[in-house]
Amino acid sequence: MSYATVIVLAAAVAVQAPGGQPDWTAVQAEAVKTLQGYVRINTSNPPGDVTKAADFLAGVLQREGIGVKRFESGAGRVILLARLKGTGSGKAILLENHMDVVPTDPSRWSRDPFGAEIADGRMWGRGTMDMKGIGVAQLYSFIMLKRLNVPLARDVLLLFVPDEEVGGTLGAKWMREQHFDELDPEYVLDEGGFGSRDLFTPGKLVFGISVAEKKILWLRLRAEGVAGHGSQPIPQNPNDHLIRALGRLLNDPIPAARFRVVETMKTRVGALADNKFNNAIQTSTMSITSLRSGVGEPPKVNVIPSVAEALLDCRVLPGMTAQQWVAEVTRRVDDPSIRIDVTYESDDPVVTPDDTPFYRALESAVKRHHPDAIVTPMVVPYGTDANGFRPKGVKSYGFFPGIVPAASILSMHGDAEFIPTDALGPAIQILFEALRETAR
Repeated sequence: MSYATVIVLAAAVAVQAPGGQPDWTAVQAEAVKTLQGYVRINTSNPPGDVTKAADFLAGVLQREGIGVKRFESGAGRVILLARLKGTGSGKAILLENHMDVVPTDPSRWSRDPFGAEIADGRMWGRGTMDMKGIGVAQLYSFIMLKRLNVPLARDVLLLFVPDEEVGGTLGAKWMREQHFDELDPEYVLDEGGFGSRDLFTPGKLVFGISVAEKKILWLRLRAEGVAGHGSQPIPQNPNDHLIRALGRLLNDPIPAARFRVVETMKTRVGALADNKFNNAIQTSTMSITSLRSGVGEPPKVNVIPSVAEALLDCRVLPGMTAQQWVAEVTRRVDDPSIRIDVTYESDDPVVTPDDTPFYRALESAVKRHHPDAIVTPMVVPYGTDANGFRPKGVKSYGFFPGIVPAASILSMHGDAEFIPTDALGPAIQILFEALRETAR
């Protein structure tokens, strides 16, 4: 039996449950099957070719009788846009997700990173959390609006983009610059927040809806010196200069900063658990992600190079400009011979209000299914495509309304990424209900 046949048969039972209600268990099984097929398509960026993934997703939508518009922003960079038409009495809701994933080192994985193996209730593989699993939840909430013929006052759009993992230039940014009139949404829903029983604080079920994120600044520190023989140390060795500068940079701790969204989280949740996620949302951060030096490949051990470079991934809380941050890094480095360049800068952070009809619909849908849950606006430590919509006045949120353990969230970009398969069905149902409430 072909994959397409399995999906068609699953769709036939997905809306046939007692009392005329959707069979959400069947929807989850269908979504899990779709996610397996999707994860097995390697969309690592670089190189970032998403053509096969776009073909796969377009096929799923077309089997539902949903038209798909296709854009090509570059070689292998395909963008898909699907639309459920409303009466036009309200502006659109845009569900947006990215098809590309970060690269893997298969030798560091205990499972095939593109095998989508299911074991112990978890699907393992690159992109299961970031963000193919979230994209599939969006896909099936969108499909269920179509299957159930939900009357819509506003269009609901579904957008699959490439290139997010390298800044979005040929993905969401390209769509905003070239085809914003095709979107023009009031709301965007992207990745960001989620529900968890242990990430935010132990013993409490917390659903965080992202309303803001930190500014991304990628910096390159470059030290130049004099090449020479490794047997004869010299004070102009650029490695020495760079290492000492990085030591000064890291040895001066970055103080925590007050940010209204984080203070709201603490008021609602209480003390946040001590983990890398919560620590990162309470302060601006920097991580050394690359050190490059040496002469030859592999580098010759007996040659002092003339250049050494380090890359820094900086995430800055709202309230500090790029110029202020670079000035702070320059102060800490304390070496005028080291050149500091900004290689990428995201849009300045904008905070989306948490009192909109869509936010309230997401919150009420969560509370219907989880009366004991705490729902809170939150900031995320990473960047998303949603941030580029906020300066245009679009109310943008990041949210996967499933329950996932801290280990799953912390596995993103790691060597054992996974998503609990039982998180998909409830996430689809909650998102469907919030869309139905806001769009009709």
